[in-house]
Amino acid sequence: MLKLLKHEFHQSGRIFMWLLIISAGAGLIGALVTLGQDPGPGQFAGAVLLNAAILFGAGVMQIVGVILLLVNTNRSMFSERGYLTFSLPVSSTALLGGKLLTNVVLMLVNMALALSLVAVTVSNITRVLAAAGDDLLYEVAPEAMGAFVEFPPLNEFVLFIGFFLIEALVFLVLAMMVVLFVITLSHVRSFQRRSGLWTFIFLVAITIVCWLAVSNITPLLPAINVHLNFGGQLAGGLAPVYNVSSAFVMLALATGFFFITNWLLKRKISLK
Repeated sequence: MLKLLKHEFHQSGRIFMWLLIISAGAGLIGALVTLGQDPGPGQFAGAVLLNAAILFGAGVMQIVGVILLLVNTNRSMFSERGYLTFSLPVSSTALLGGKLLTNVVLMLVNMALALSLVAVTVSNITRVLAAAGDDLLYEVAPEAMGAFVEFPPLNEFVLFIGFFLIEALVFLVLAMMVVLFVITLSHVRSFQRRSGLWTFIFLVAITIVCWLAVSNITPLLPAINVHLNFGGQLAGGLAPVYNVSSAFVMLALATGFFFITNWLLKRKISLK
């Protein structure tokens, strides 16, 4: 299994590495440019637009990264390269698990880089607003600003972020497992002639099914809530409540899709 994971990361990383290098380089250049700006009254709009461009680039990077993963996954499983992959002396369970783990890790790296660009951009925009002397919010409601800058205790904030990351990881696992299931199902002999069309139909249908399952089953489970209570008079009705119960539903769905996909690989797919 370790050799298989090494092979998967090496194969996918060669393609994915260039995206990460280009994105990180562009983000670093953009951050340095915006950090070096000293926006005056006439340069405020340009500074905001430049920071917005970095945000847009982070979004594009996410989309391109997902597309690269999907194309590489399809080729490495159901093309000539896929035939070589399935000829390895490992089980279909190991192949599927290796592909799932590799793609989820690369998606996490991609997301971390995008969030870093977003954090830099938000920090720059805050600095630009302060440098430009934009005190509109203070003029409209100075007491509201006092409410928003009062942060919750650090341990409560860390707990909230921790549960959020757990749910994000479970969501990525479910999303990638759905994609692997759809790609595999679209290559079953009955759907091979129009695999692209069936891929789209299956993806939309299964996404709707997963959404309905999570939204309808989660309320039936015991609620596991994480509260983050911001201080101040304005935040009384805005304190976020985070329900972690949906993570269990998503994990159950991902497990079900894993076993069904593994059965399809064994029984319904013939690369010969």
